[in-house]
Amino acid sequence: MNNVQFSERQISAFSHEYKIRRKRQMLRFFCATALTLVSCRVAYRGMLGRKYIPNMFQLNYKPPPFSYKGEAASALVLGTGLATGGLTMMVFGGCWIADISTFPEFSYKLKRLMGQESDSSQLPMDTETSQIVNQLEQLLNNDKK
Repeated sequence: MNNVQFSERQISAFSHEYKIRRKRQMLRFFCATALTLVSCRVAYRGMLGRKYIPNMFQLNYKPPPFSYKGEAASALVLGTGLATGGLTMMVFGGCWIADISTFPEFSYKLKRLMGQESDSSQLPMDTETSQIVNQLEQLLNNDKK
């Protein structure tokens, strides 16, 4: 028989919960991408609508009247949409790459990145991992008696 050694990461990659988790991360990123693309398209359409193209025999140096408040509100909405879409794409893409789904995981990985090891027992586990941990704890408790 081949003694094939699997790491913890490879074993967890085969579980059903892991696949669902990665799919959820992917969908979050794609929704953020769709929001960004829609915001870009709306901003592009808004810019095309503001372009002044005079017809034949119209003055080309005198643009039509417009509302300053309307322009400011439109710019605020379009800029907010673009910034929000870009930021959410960056956040969800980074979390997808780093395999982060919850805030406790984010804080754990950030602490580990900064050099502070924290207790990993507070992180959520999938059902298979929790069953294995419970069995090991039962074995250790039985040995002590």
